[in-house]
Amino acid sequence: MLKKPSRRHTLRAAMRALLAAGLIAAAPALAAQGASDYPARTVRLIVPFAAGGFSDSLSRLIGNALSEQWGQPVVVENRAGANGVIGTTAAARAPADGYTLLVTLDSHVSNNFLVKSLPYDTVRDFAPVVFLGAAPMVLLANPGFEADSVADVVRIAKARPNSINYGSLGSGSQIHMAARMLETAADIHMTPVPYKGGGPAVTDLMAGHIQLLFASITSSLPIVQQKRAKALAVVFPKRLAALPDVPTMAEQGYPSVEKVGFWFGIMAPAGTPAPIIEKLRTSVLDAAARPDVAARLAEMGLQIQPMGPAEFGDFVKSELARWAELVRRENIQPQ
Repeated sequence: MLKKPSRRHTLRAAMRALLAAGLIAAAPALAAQGASDYPARTVRLIVPFAAGGFSDSLSRLIGNALSEQWGQPVVVENRAGANGVIGTTAAARAPADGYTLLVTLDSHVSNNFLVKSLPYDTVRDFAPVVFLGAAPMVLLANPGFEADSVADVVRIAKARPNSINYGSLGSGSQIHMAARMLETAADIHMTPVPYKGGGPAVTDLMAGHIQLLFASITSSLPIVQQKRAKALAVVFPKRLAALPDVPTMAEQGYPSVEKVGFWFGIMAPAGTPAPIIEKLRTSVLDAAARPDVAARLAEMGLQIQPMGPAEFGDFVKSELARWAELVRRENIQPQ
């Protein structure tokens, strides 16, 4: 009796047949051809924070440009909560087909140390697509608050510990870490008030429910120009052209606070085909280079520093190491 071929033997025979026919060598070309048809339907861009903040505004700008470029809708979906964990989890569990993308910010890294049990792996579960750039922060105060400088904030906080309320997007968020670093450097104590996004925090600052907020330059400029908030300091190595009269944190004696800031990138679920990743990368950079989009990005304060998938992946790993040290030094405990 003839012995029935094993499943392994059958698979090997099939592989040999494909090689002989040249189909395996053609697989990359077939994959690239599939990418040429991408996207064929709506692309979902998950923003893990509430509408109205820096990440939301920038995502809608890029999303609209991509939609026009592709001739397909790009829908921005705000999935706020838990300092970005809820939206990031949704993206990690999405199909790896290029039709669900994730806007990644600094919180994508810091949450790795601040959440006791993340439902995803910061590196393993995502495919970096493109890093677009970074944006400075501004220390804002409610117009009715008595402080007009960082020195005033420190003086008030020392006289009345915990009397100053500041906005936070959760423990370890950039705006929370900036406030914590100021507290550490100045030996003061203030009270954090948590928000799901920068937009709601800015609204409460203008209403006087909180006195201070470290906010993106995007959120800061309009309300400073309208005198609905005061700019006390710029969190950046040099003064900004848009706010030339506002001194940096270093100029006011607190250079350590300049080690935090916002960055913006896009990732996809791990396993997304490389040709689609490459098309996404070039499409996003093409969108950002459009004169109207580039002008708006400049107005928003984004410092363009493009990185491709490999460089972006290395950047995330270096940020993980840097944040591990920041969290240890500031004694931030996971929640």
